[in-house]
Amino acid sequence: MPVDDLPLPPAFEAVTAWAGAGRVVRAAELDVATWRLPEPQKAALVSCGVPLIDDLVGAVSFQAEPTRYRLAHFDDLDWVYGAAPGTGEVRVWASDGSTRFVNSTINHWLCSLHLVGSWLTSSTVIGRWDEDGQAEEAALAELADLLERIRALDPPAFGDGDHRTHFWPAVLDRWLY
Repeated sequence: MPVDDLPLPPAFEAVTAWAGAGRVVRAAELDVATWRLPEPQKAALVSCGVPLIDDLVGAVSFQAEPTRYRLAHFDDLDWVYGAAPGTGEVRVWASDGSTRFVNSTINHWLCSLHLVGSWLTSSTVIGRWDEDGQAEEAALAELADLLERIRALDPPAFGDGDHRTHFWPAVLDRWLY
């Protein structure tokens, strides 16, 4: 993806506003200095950071591995988020070796996490979706809108909507259940 097409990552302060103090982990420049990634993507990890999001991102760690750059993980579901050398394409790996496409670049991933996290903390219905049918319908509508916002930001992140191959449709379509 050309550098000119990268979205700007959200500001650290904007992410911290919804994630909370101490819940956004920024890479040190030395953590990513040798990574074979476009400079704007490395800079985004340093300036913006990766937010911790319940049920999505449990811990952040910046490590170079043989086939990927580890960014974060969520142990409850045995997910490891990593970026591909060269492109910064973000995928999630499961312990069985299967992968799902998450976002086209690190910048797109950080923007998607910001969309999801800010929605989670501002939604008036997500915490009570199971109270009645009306609340459930409202929550489903919010999730559909959120998925559309991610698709507008990064169309490949939605792809054909296949839950087996694309992370965001699988996670958001099943968020309530």
